[in-house]
Amino acid sequence: MTSLSVGSRLPLVPGIFDLAIIDEASQTDIPSAIPVLFRSRRAGVVGDPFQLRHTSDLAPAKETLLRTQAGLMGLRTSRFTYSDNSLYDLFAAKDKANPILLSETFRSANEIAGYSNIAFYEGRLRVATDMSKLKAPRGKTPGIHWTVIEGKVESGGSQSCHCPEEAEEVIEQVRKLLLDDDFQGSVGVVTPFRPQANRIQDALFGGNIPRDRIEETRLHVDTSHGFQGDERDVMIFSLCAGPGMPVGSLGFLRKEARLFNVAVSRARAVVIVVGNRPWAQKCGIKHIELLASDRSHVRRRTIKGPWHPHESPYEKIMFDALVESGLAPLPQHPVSSRRLDMALVREGDAAIKIDVEVDGDCHRNRDGTRKEDDIWRDIQLQALGWKVMRFWTYQIREGLDECVGKIMDAWRMA
Repeated sequence: MTSLSVGSRLPLVPGIFDLAIIDEASQTDIPSAIPVLFRSRRAGVVGDPFQLRHTSDLAPAKETLLRTQAGLMGLRTSRFTYSDNSLYDLFAAKDKANPILLSETFRSANEIAGYSNIAFYEGRLRVATDMSKLKAPRGKTPGIHWTVIEGKVESGGSQSCHCPEEAEEVIEQVRKLLLDDDFQGSVGVVTPFRPQANRIQDALFGGNIPRDRIEETRLHVDTSHGFQGDERDVMIFSLCAGPGMPVGSLGFLRKEARLFNVAVSRARAVVIVVGNRPWAQKCGIKHIELLASDRSHVRRRTIKGPWHPHESPYEKIMFDALVESGLAPLPQHPVSSRRLDMALVREGDAAIKIDVEVDGDCHRNRDGTRKEDDIWRDIQLQALGWKVMRFWTYQIREGLDECVGKIMDAWRMA
């Protein structure tokens, strides 16, 4: 249930729940959560600080005045501010908070997730998307594509704007997807500004496209706020920005980087950005420049170390030993956007898939235990039918024959 519906559905009794889990906490304002927290002995909050916050109609200056009048301007109360802090912010600021960070994403194509990973998550995310299940339109590979439209961006009110040329192109692209290409996936149209979203929605839902195709593709047009927590196979992103755009709108794009994280990461297979790419590449706004950058040279670049195609000398030692034993290991074998150190695959009646991993100290936590990333990675691979066999480098160094013997036993037992 929602936090606002708690009062009408549950008695006002303190601590009736042992634990309350509040999802989308970065979008939840603090007062709305109080009825839930009052009824719980403990609380866990789940949220992403790089997604959109709750929308506040209370101006910071007005809130400061009210807090001053109430004598609540101390540092200890500043973390409770309504306009600036979400429920997630409140919990994250606690000294004893011990956050658990999710390090994997399973939604989007590599390039799409890679944008958010670089722009917002400091490269901490590991993309584990099954690329074979993505629905891309005809003629499009999964990833980020641009349609360059250098249209005039016109004012649409306070800190808002619209671009007629971009809107026309978006409408044409949606019409082509749904009617000409008969695309069978889901489609969304997102833009930072409400006037642009309204104009596109009015045109698309005004009779240009049959109602059944709109429903089949779950076509939805909105700002980033309207897509929070949602996803589509294809997202068409009207940038609605360029030279000469209203200063207030430009400042809004510069300040609200989270809008871009949400807009891009809603797509599973394809993002089509419609806008002025030459301007975006040199606009001085980091998250926009990254979106407009040419990432093809990064995708093509391959770093070949001295043990290539292996990533360490111990991987090569294990590989050579398996070959000598009559096996045919596949180095750096791709599986669901991952790469296995070595894969042994046999099909037929005695089918088996073995993932052989060689791990150094970088795979350990400070206390010597195995990193959680590897544990979750193994769970995912096992769900896909792989037998995962991990060996520390010291085991290979001190007992290579024993390691190979364990692999041979698993291979024969299948």
